[in-house]
Amino acid sequence: MRHSADMVAMKQDRFIPQAPVVVHDGTGTLPDGLRGSVLLLGNFDGLHLGHQALFALAARRARKVGCPLAILQFDPHPRHHFRGEQGFLIAGNAVQRRLLAEAGIDLIYAPVFDAQFAGQPAESFVLNHLVARLGILAVVTGADFRFGQFRAGDVPLLQAMGRICGFATHVVGECRDRGDEGVRISSSQVRQFIRSGRLDEAERLLGRPFETAIEAGPTGWQFDPMQILPPDGIFMVEARGAAGRRLGRRMLVLKGRRPEARLPAGTSTLLWHAAASVGAAETRFERTNNGL
Repeated sequence: MRHSADMVAMKQDRFIPQAPVVVHDGTGTLPDGLRGSVLLLGNFDGLHLGHQALFALAARRARKVGCPLAILQFDPHPRHHFRGEQGFLIAGNAVQRRLLAEAGIDLIYAPVFDAQFAGQPAESFVLNHLVARLGILAVVTGADFRFGQFRAGDVPLLQAMGRICGFATHVVGECRDRGDEGVRISSSQVRQFIRSGRLDEAERLLGRPFETAIEAGPTGWQFDPMQILPPDGIFMVEARGAAGRRLGRRMLVLKGRRPEARLPAGTSTLLWHAAASVGAAETRFERTNNGL
């Protein structure tokens, strides 16, 4: 197993190569060596410091018994399935999976979240997925985790079924920021900071800079529609290329989710460091051969 040491201070100064993470959609046979894992259960959007506390516990348990470290990740996200929401993910798919690799995850269990999956009773979810398909040894989750049809499943049910089915259930309580206000660390709070342009506060709860994927489209640079973004304004960003290669810092103007910046060719992700100005921005950049 390739669990990183007591997790998960994500390295931003240099890229650390990781073995590929196995992504399994819940159909077919699980690859050899990946049954019998310690499984992280929850909505781990963005992998903030609260999530990292769960990862630390799960990694210690997995190392102790020499088993794989796995995580459940739904595709699409339940919020998109039930409400059709967009523009809320702290970490899009590419960034999220890289962060999971850096955190030492061996297996991402990513069943399709559709009406049939959402309609499973909580007990069926445990028996069909955690026990039959994954054969887990233990679950690590937060105290408020809910699952199954109508969100009827909770931690006491997990604990009860674990005693019957032979897996342990480890629960991590809420985490709070060490600042004066003791803010509860949650994805909702991180989103609130990002949407209000308080990227320094978001970075404090994430334990690293806010990061987004970006790609060159036919009319310029563009973000995934599912990606949460700060409000319109002017921001300092750091461009990263393949394998996390640093490409330099740039000023970026964001207006109506449309970014304008002279980003280097090969840019695939942005690290957002500070807001120079939040509000309407009229600055425009001329096109270059490398994009905008």
